[in-house]
Amino acid sequence: MVSCSCLLSLLLWLRVSPANANKWSIEVPENVVGLSGSCVVIPCTFSYPANGQTYTGFTGVWYKGYYDSVVYHTDTSKISQEFKGRTSLTGDLHQNACSLKISSLRDSDTGPFMFRIEIENLNKYTYTENKPSIIVKGSPELPTITVKSEVTSGTLVIATCTVSHSCPSDLPHVTWSHNGKHSSPSKPQDDNQWKLTSYNLTFTPSREDHNTNISCSAEFSGKTVTGYKMLKVKYPPYDVNVETSKPSVKENDSVELTCSSNSNPPANSYQWFTFNGKLPGEGPTYNLERVSRYAEAISCTAINTLGRNSSGAQKMNVLFPPYDVNVETSKPSVKENDSVELTCSSNSNPPANSYQWFTLNGKLPGEGPTYNLERVSRYAEAISCTAINTLGRNSSSLRKLNILYPPEIKNESSCQYAIFTVCVCIVDSNPPSEVKWIGPDSSKTFPSSSIKQNESLTTSTVQSWWGLPKTVQCFASNSLGNSSITLEAPQNGIIIHIAVASAIAVVLVGILVYVARRHYGNRATQQPVMKNEQNEMKTSSKRSDFIQILYIYITSQTFGITKIYFYIYFWKSACSASLLQSSVSHDPSEILLMLIFCSINISDYYQC
Repeated sequence: MVSCSCLLSLLLWLRVSPANANKWSIEVPENVVGLSGSCVVIPCTFSYPANGQTYTGFTGVWYKGYYDSVVYHTDTSKISQEFKGRTSLTGDLHQNACSLKISSLRDSDTGPFMFRIEIENLNKYTYTENKPSIIVKGSPELPTITVKSEVTSGTLVIATCTVSHSCPSDLPHVTWSHNGKHSSPSKPQDDNQWKLTSYNLTFTPSREDHNTNISCSAEFSGKTVTGYKMLKVKYPPYDVNVETSKPSVKENDSVELTCSSNSNPPANSYQWFTFNGKLPGEGPTYNLERVSRYAEAISCTAINTLGRNSSGAQKMNVLFPPYDVNVETSKPSVKENDSVELTCSSNSNPPANSYQWFTLNGKLPGEGPTYNLERVSRYAEAISCTAINTLGRNSSSLRKLNILYPPEIKNESSCQYAIFTVCVCIVDSNPPSEVKWIGPDSSKTFPSSSIKQNESLTTSTVQSWWGLPKTVQCFASNSLGNSSITLEAPQNGIIIHIAVASAIAVVLVGILVYVARRHYGNRATQQPVMKNEQNEMKTSSKRSDFIQILYIYITSQTFGITKIYFYIYFWKSACSASLLQSSVSHDPSEILLMLIFCSINISDYYQC
């Protein structure tokens, strides 16, 4: 537009007569362009035949048409009403300047216009040969923006907005679409028809400015025009993402990953990473073979000539059947006869959408992820569940519920007599019970000799060498209650046996001492000394064996040593056939004693 105006102005000026100081001449354009509502200046210079003289009295007059109306007069009172207050000369007549300025331009101010000069003491002259006109425009020309063809994000750039106008004294108000530092308008340049004024903006473009317009708006007395220029911004990669060839992939299938980014120029190199380090390959795509549910998240880095940027870690949506299936309870333990909710948990993708519940006896009703057990019994079976999704199924192990119940004493609890009295109390409870042994009057307790725990069964044993009361009570308790049972303890008579045996032993010792003294006293008076000594040695040996046997028996009976030891020793010595035969050959009283001992202990031996 500006170049066309320049060409037109050149042609117009070629038609204007050159100034000649020796004759009447004027230089004006054939026409000028003015914006309605603004002002316009008609450039004008004149000459006259001065013939070397100097003149000081000048009167300039502009007419519209051929003396139709006075547009301007040095004497402002002579100006026509339609131009009064709107016209003035911008130059000095003494300097041969006659430029006319018309403000608040109207559509009727088109001309043509004619200039007349009146020089005191010389002459008056109207330049009728050259009459400029005004082309009144309803809208201003669009501003022109100049900026580099390509700019870099983050780097300062200067954009220039050139505005065409017709009135240098009434410049338009210019605004920019971008923030930045504004410079003062340049001095208007004469484009013959238009005046050109430039405005600069220094700003920092961003990647968001790429392929967007920067605009400059000029406001002329309520009329606004805007010029545009598209920006080409270079920037490093951003908005980097890892994209998959399909939204989800089955485990053990393959998938292609693509590294997408936004950059100018486009990224020309790529890198691929997991949390464990860099992966091979520098292309925009990456192939994963036999994808696992445990596959790590993957990220990529896009690189161009201006820099690099990385994506976030992309976790692939890997589909797999349920695993890690478990039966979970709403509470860790449940009281007998209470209710409990079981939940079938699993890890799968997509999540399990169907469930099955089982005991060892078969399938239970219901296909939901939860199962309610009402009035739970201590005998409740272990339960398992199966989780199912579109890719398969998997089952949990059997889950045994922790059911709490008070003590129950089993019928197998009893007392027995062997070598000593043993009472056993078997208690079934959860949590395990504390077991106490109590006598008939509840004032005496007996410590347990052993306590064994096997799952929910507690076995408590009490035993005594000296016997137990005729009845003993087993008392079991836990946090949920208590139970007791009274057991009859067999009476083995061991205390009576010991007392009788001790008494018999004392009597026998007395008899033995009496017989021995009597026997050996009579024989001493009847036989010679030599023979007496020989017999005494034999008798002493036999007496010694017999007394040793008797001592062992008394000791075993008195101190509760197991009678088996006595029987073994007795049958090896006192009751042996050789000893018996040897004893018989000497004294009938010894035979009697030995028979008594044998009869007592033989019966005890068979009892044992």
